[in-house]
Amino acid sequence: MMPRPGSRRLNACNVLAGALGVALGVVLGMAVAGAASAQTQPFEPVLSTPEWSVNIGAGAVHGFSPTGGEANRVNATPWADFNWRNRVYGNPLDGLGYNVVADDGLRAGAQLRPHYSGQSAIEGLDLPDLGADMAVYAFVGIPGNISVGGRVMRDISSQTEGTTYYASASHQRLTRIGLLQSTLYERGGDARSNDAYFGVDADAASVTGLTPYAPGSGVRNVGVAFLMLTPIGDHWAVATFANAERAMGDVADSPLIQARDEQGGF
Repeated sequence: MMPRPGSRRLNACNVLAGALGVALGVVLGMAVAGAASAQTQPFEPVLSTPEWSVNIGAGAVHGFSPTGGEANRVNATPWADFNWRNRVYGNPLDGLGYNVVADDGLRAGAQLRPHYSGQSAIEGLDLPDLGADMAVYAFVGIPGNISVGGRVMRDISSQTEGTTYYASASHQRLTRIGLLQSTLYERGGDARSNDAYFGVDADAASVTGLTPYAPGSGVRNVGVAFLMLTPIGDHWAVATFANAERAMGDVADSPLIQARDEQGGF
């Protein structure tokens, strides 16, 4: 039926969103039968899921770069995922996951997730490199084909040595042009994690001219994401998506956010 790029593709990438960030994208993929977000979200099934499914595709995303690069640039985005009996699955955003519980109204399990970052264009400012998180998650289905829940992630790669969380409420429905998934979400972290991405230590301040800053723990940003999966024949589909989010709390006051807003990206 449709590939599963999943709305969280943008959530994962926008680790350095500005005061207000917007991202748009499209992915063309080849797929076998399987419902969107079948791995972690307990939505009502659209089609029966085979024992094995493997999806591949590619597309483009316009928006904030996960590596702190040019904001107004279209980036190529490959995609591949697999799913075995809605128990074991993998994709570039969720990493490798296992559903301990895979009931119709509840999905709960663990993931080994990548977290993406990179080097800033601001000379003298270093950001965490590509790392890995160990995560646990749970999502519950409620009437109206709505899924609510979240995950807690702990860095295990010594990039931030911090803990972050993600909470969301998502709705999925069939429309005349495809399957639409809408998500409201919130992300946050402890002081160590927030400081790794949004803090400015004394050494970096002396080189960059930015004001030293150490954010505390709390909410990083809130956002909304939309994903439309439109089938093309039996084996292909187009996924179009949009994501907008706003920095909150101590993160919104970071000089890195202000520099990004002034320069259009860092």
